[in-house]
Amino acid sequence: MFKTGTPLFFSVSRSINDISARDWDSLFKADLIEGFGFHKAFEESAIPGFSIGYLLGRRAGKLAAVIPFFTTDFSFSTLTQGRVKNWILKLQKRFPRFLRIKLLFIGSPIAEELYIGIDKDEDFAEVIAQALREIYKFALMSRINTVLFYNLPEGQDRLAQLLSRHGFCRMEDFPNTRVDLGMAHSAAEYIRSLSRNARKDTLRKLRKTAALERPLRSVVTDEPGPALARIYELYSHNLDDSDVQFETLTPAFFLNICRAMPGVAKFFLTYDGGKLVAFNLCFVKGSVCIDKFIGFDREVSHKYHLYTFTFYNNIEWCLKNGVRYYQMGITDYHPKLRLGAKLAPLAVYFRRLDPFTNFFAQPIARLLQPKNFDPVLKKLKAKTQIS
Repeated sequence: MFKTGTPLFFSVSRSINDISARDWDSLFKADLIEGFGFHKAFEESAIPGFSIGYLLGRRAGKLAAVIPFFTTDFSFSTLTQGRVKNWILKLQKRFPRFLRIKLLFIGSPIAEELYIGIDKDEDFAEVIAQALREIYKFALMSRINTVLFYNLPEGQDRLAQLLSRHGFCRMEDFPNTRVDLGMAHSAAEYIRSLSRNARKDTLRKLRKTAALERPLRSVVTDEPGPALARIYELYSHNLDDSDVQFETLTPAFFLNICRAMPGVAKFFLTYDGGKLVAFNLCFVKGSVCIDKFIGFDREVSHKYHLYTFTFYNNIEWCLKNGVRYYQMGITDYHPKLRLGAKLAPLAVYFRRLDPFTNFFAQPIARLLQPKNFDPVLKKLKAKTQIS
């Protein structure tokens, strides 16, 4: 039975501290990994380039809806790679506003997918309709003419259909990647399940690493401790080498995330003697491990085959701790698919608030989809493995 009678009032909050953890948890699904603590850590870490907010819906004083959002000055170079990206960046040096626009995103800048919380007794469609009116008002007051629902996964059909009815256009985003460890009892058993070429290549790299004069050492910890500065250095290396850059975390984030997500946020650290040469910051809950942020020492990364070594050790830990799904994130698809990951499609639904320009938005969006630029996604598109 949907709640009726008492009107639903919306307000915008600029801090998650205006929401209690109990109220948050009552509106979001119980197995949500990137929940209250995740958003709190991001907000309190002073990440540059984003202005965070929450659209709150209350009925008779009780919180009935939480819709996280953020605004940012977005460059379309984020969606592209190779020559097109370099061309855009070169022009932006001369014309700073070229293919750059202020946008309002529903979601979080670094969440795996879109999460919104609506009381199960509310009429979902009506809450979304009212929320959209409030979002449009806020956007126009902020001189923003484009609203996006960021990273909808498969399975959110109800929301996707509602957004389409409200004039939103769909655009494919970079897909996520996930490894199903299945019934394997060890990392060695999982590696044996890979294709012949992938199995041979993986085992060859692992043998080379095992033959090092000084074996690598792996540690799993809930706190970065004195390794924080080195972790951030390795993260910065990875960020500089990445083709896709949206956010730049701060050192404070790596501390705050552990305190805000105790027992969930874990650092997988790899040492060469006393030197940290690789890290993975993972979120672990139930049967899922999200490999969220990584960093490798550039000088030894290829020599030690750190990507393969850390993957092997991480899934070994997962299997020993009852984790079945190992989520590896977006981009850098070749090694992930080779190691058995499957693509998990994500979509962005966007709307220009000016009806005239919104009419032309869909054809432009089709041109800017990541599968038109990422080399691996382009090959898959050609083989019609993704549509």
